[in-house]
Amino acid sequence: MAKTNAQLDKRKRETDKRKKLEKVIKGIAAEMPEDKIEKVAALPLEGSGVKCLRCDGTGHLTRGCDICSGRGEMVVSCRKCSGKGTYAQQAGPCARCEAMGVLADGHKCPRCKGHKVQLAFSSPCAKCAGTGSLTVPCKRCGGNLKFQADCPACEGTGCFRRK
Repeated sequence: MAKTNAQLDKRKRETDKRKKLEKVIKGIAAEMPEDKIEKVAALPLEGSGVKCLRCDGTGHLTRGCDICSGRGEMVVSCRKCSGKGTYAQQAGPCARCEAMGVLADGHKCPRCKGHKVQLAFSSPCAKCAGTGSLTVPCKRCGGNLKFQADCPACEGTGCFRRK
C-alpha cells in the first residue's frame, strides 16, 4: 500500500515526539540520586513481611498499556457528527435567530443572512474530516505506551506477607 507524503510526515512527527519523550524520561531517571534508592532498601520492614521481589520493594510495576494495545492512541467516535462523518442541517425557520433575521445584539444573522430561513445542506464534518472518528491520546498511559500500577504480589506496599 503506497503511503502519501502527508502520512509519512505524520508518522515521522509521531516517532520524533515519542523519542523526545523517552529521552526526557531517561534523563529524569539518570538524575535520581542513588542514596534515595539505598534508603528505601534499608528501611525496616513492618511486621513479619519481607521485601517484595517482584517489584523490588517499590510497590509499583511498569506495565505495557492494554487499553491502547501499545499504540498510545485510542480511536473514538466524533461527538460533533455522532460518528456519521457528515453534518446536516434541515431547511426551515432559522433556529439561531428564531426566524427574525437579526441576532439579539442587532447584527444580521450569519446563518440565514437575514432571510429568516435556513437552507438544507449536508457536508463532511470539519472536526473529524468526514471519517466519523478521532484519534486521541490513551487515557491510561497518556501516550507513553506504559503506565505504573500497584504490584499485585504485595498490593502496593513493597512488603510481601504470606496469607
